[in-house]
Amino acid sequence: MIQVKAPQISYANEIVELVKVFYPKELVVSSQYIEIQANKKRNRTDKTREEFDAINDMVFEIGYKIDEDSFSFFAYLQKGDKLICENINSIQNSKDVPQSDKESNNEITKNINTTTNKTTNISDSFNNHNNEHYKKSKRFIKNGLKGCVFDLLVKVTGKHPKWGAMTGIRPVRIVHEMTKHGLDEGAIRQELLSAYKLQPEKVDLVMETARVQRPLIDQPGNNKVSVYIHIPFCSTRCLYCSFPSDLIGRVSGKMDAYLDCLGKEISYVIDELLIRGKEVDTIYIGGGTPTVLEYAHLERLLKQVNELILSQFTIIEYTVEAGRPDSLDRNKLQLMKNYGVTRISINPQSMNQATLDLVGRSHTVEEIIHVYNMAREIGFDYINMDVILGLPGETAEHMRHTMEGIAALKPENITIHTLAMKRASVFKESFQQYDISRKGLAEEMAAVCTEWIDNQGMKPYYLYRQKYMLDHLENVGYGLPGKECRYNIQFMHEKRDVWAFGAGASSKIYHPEEDRLERVGNVKNLDEYLTRIDEMIERKQKAF
Repeated sequence: MIQVKAPQISYANEIVELVKVFYPKELVVSSQYIEIQANKKRNRTDKTREEFDAINDMVFEIGYKIDEDSFSFFAYLQKGDKLICENINSIQNSKDVPQSDKESNNEITKNINTTTNKTTNISDSFNNHNNEHYKKSKRFIKNGLKGCVFDLLVKVTGKHPKWGAMTGIRPVRIVHEMTKHGLDEGAIRQELLSAYKLQPEKVDLVMETARVQRPLIDQPGNNKVSVYIHIPFCSTRCLYCSFPSDLIGRVSGKMDAYLDCLGKEISYVIDELLIRGKEVDTIYIGGGTPTVLEYAHLERLLKQVNELILSQFTIIEYTVEAGRPDSLDRNKLQLMKNYGVTRISINPQSMNQATLDLVGRSHTVEEIIHVYNMAREIGFDYINMDVILGLPGETAEHMRHTMEGIAALKPENITIHTLAMKRASVFKESFQQYDISRKGLAEEMAAVCTEWIDNQGMKPYYLYRQKYMLDHLENVGYGLPGKECRYNIQFMHEKRDVWAFGAGASSKIYHPEEDRLERVGNVKNLDEYLTRIDEMIERKQKAF
């Protein structure tokens, strides 16, 4: 086990996640977590208690000191009484400070009491600072600490992960923030390389994505909002999936009640948005697999959306995540087209039949092609297709076959997901994420995807990262120019309200005056959602 001791900061879990990148097979926990567990284990057996009592654990101790004209970040790795490695990064003057932080760092040194050599806690240092200065200063301290830990880990392991010391799931937002503070592309690139330790190819990816997004993201004062409608049902459960969903065959008798609750919830919020002068411009129906609904229920859902939303607002993008081709037929596709759906997803995940069978996809490659061509015949000119890197048994050649098949279909969007071995997926127990024979394989597959996508003339328009991804990669959405999914961009940018409806849906309400996001979640359990719908509406009422 590896312990992370970072008593000065509140984000020790980010350091824990960074250490896990270098030691994926080790249990890595913070000392705060150990203390919590120790309090819980007083009545457990001695054997259980020993889990966090071993004296031979490796221990990371990290911290920082701020003096009048310098900043020092330190990281020590030891085992028992033996010091394995240490790293101290010092910033002596303004020329060493990243450009975006120079003003805030001057504020730090002006307001820190330097009469003693004691270490200073950032939470005590900025009580009298405005929010913007606090945020920039906190970011500087965080980047300094993570960079120091990263440098030590590189020394000890010889590894240099391509995403460097960055642990957040939305790296593009960092580029937008630096642009907001006046940095040009050269300065942003340098900061990503030096402060965040990214390798050049990831810098290129995140900056290109930000460049595509820039004219599409909301500007201050924008009154636009997005709507998400959750249909958490599937015909079968794919083995890699970690999303909570119910099998439609078990809950089909509850669909009318579910649609009643959806209508009630949507109606309340839309009325409030109209009163406040807000405008819905994008709609996304996701899941689960929304098109797994029977025709009559799908028609009722689309009719509700039409009456409650489309009739009130000018919608620039309306997506239904059709997902699995075995949930679609000509009638459902025509129904969606008739009700104004502008964008659909038909997600093969792989174009290799053996893989589809292995992961529990109940359809064939031929069905993917047939349904796609049928959607084109009906008039859909905006189609996304998802693929997954690293599915078991696949190699770069399998990915080449998949991309060749998808490229022949010419969709407007291709979304490349990296397999993430989450606890809720069936694969977690049976498929070793860090199997030595597979290490680096996802990177090879990603390179194949990039080659094909470049040939299609697509650009990255959104990306995000998750825990437990193979080779610590990312998920990237690519699109033809002018065919970028607006909903996905705004959802990841987190600078607008996204009102979400249905069991397990989570609304994100943006407060621009505080640059703060408030989450308002619905219960996940279907029966609880049906019986507690009034409570779900009350939660949203409080957010207005």
